[in-house]
Amino acid sequence: MGKLNLKTKKVHVGLGLLVIGLMVFSAGCDILLPPGPLEPTATPTQTLTPTPTIDWFPATPTPTFIPEPSPTPQPTLAGSPDGVTELRVRDDFTDQSLWNTPISTSGNVAYGNESLTLAPALKGVYLFSLSQHTISSQFYLELTVQTTLCQANDQYGVVFWRQAEGDYYRLLLNCAGQVRLELVQGGVLVVVHDWESASRIQPGAPATNRIGLYASGGVFQLYINDTFQFEEKVANGRSGDLGFFARTVTSSVMTVRISELEIYRVSEE
Repeated sequence: MGKLNLKTKKVHVGLGLLVIGLMVFSAGCDILLPPGPLEPTATPTQTLTPTPTIDWFPATPTPTFIPEPSPTPQPTLAGSPDGVTELRVRDDFTDQSLWNTPISTSGNVAYGNESLTLAPALKGVYLFSLSQHTISSQFYLELTVQTTLCQANDQYGVVFWRQAEGDYYRLLLNCAGQVRLELVQGGVLVVVHDWESASRIQPGAPATNRIGLYASGGVFQLYINDTFQFEEKVANGRSGDLGFFARTVTSSVMTVRISELEIYRVSEE
């Protein structure tokens, strides 16, 4: 009976210890756990350093327009054909962007001392230089031509009113002192005025001549050294580019130099 009571006491003591342990464990859990839900921890935000924005299409500033002064009166040509008024273009061939200068084994075009030189280097070569000048339907044009090397049938001259490769008027002169006017249209050549000897021209080489071309109201006139040569009907209202050419016919070398180009306005009647 005494042994049974001892065992019962041990059981009671063990149960008491177990209850105390559970209470301590529960109390410890209450201390470790927060009373409410956990607040999320804020992640620090990184401050970015701003980078410059590239303007790939910058705006064009609006120009400030300054009133243009009254135009200065341009010089006129004394003793000129009817209707010739002010000077529009004076080309001294110092601006090398105004004429193209082809170079090849058959010849070349080159700028010189206020001049443009065309030098074919083989027989039968046609050398052409096209300018940035546009010729209106009403114009008077003068230029100086110097031939230093050429034979009688060798040719040089002016291409005007050029609208395409096969569409232009062409004034031809040869070293024998003759002149001719042609129209090339659609690649077809039409003789407007056939070869004839010019008055007061210096033939051969070396020689210097002042050539004048006049057009107004469908009429073309040629002047050489201030002397009238001929008149022909041409297209009215046409315009186009200006060029110069040299062509060897009988010789294998030729040199022609142009200078003192002036283009005048012609008033409409």
